[in-house]
Amino acid sequence: MVYLLNVYLPESQTVMQAIQQFQGIGPNVALQICSECGLSGDVKVSDLESGDVENLAKQIENFPFIETNLKRKIRERIERLIQIKSYRGRRHLAQLPSRGQRTHKNAQTRKRVRHF
Repeated sequence: MVYLLNVYLPESQTVMQAIQQFQGIGPNVALQICSECGLSGDVKVSDLESGDVENLAKQIENFPFIETNLKRKIRERIERLIQIKSYRGRRHLAQLPSRGQRTHKNAQTRKRVRHF
């Protein structure tokens, strides 16, 4: 397995699929990263050379909201909603659904699990 930026990439997958293991990288961004690195999306992770892996790591680091940065940004947005005391912020504080879902039965799991 290739260890890249605190994420293990399975060697049996293609580079396109493996890059999508990072939170914040979808198919379009993965295709863009592969093209910038000069890699085909069909190349398996096991076939990559060390220089390709380093180049891939540099390209992934260039994106602003990936993994920890993305999680931090989401948490900051929720904290801002709580701070300005908006309806959505109060719903987050009460650990209830904030987007209009029913609360009679389906929100029981949401109440039990702390999400932020």
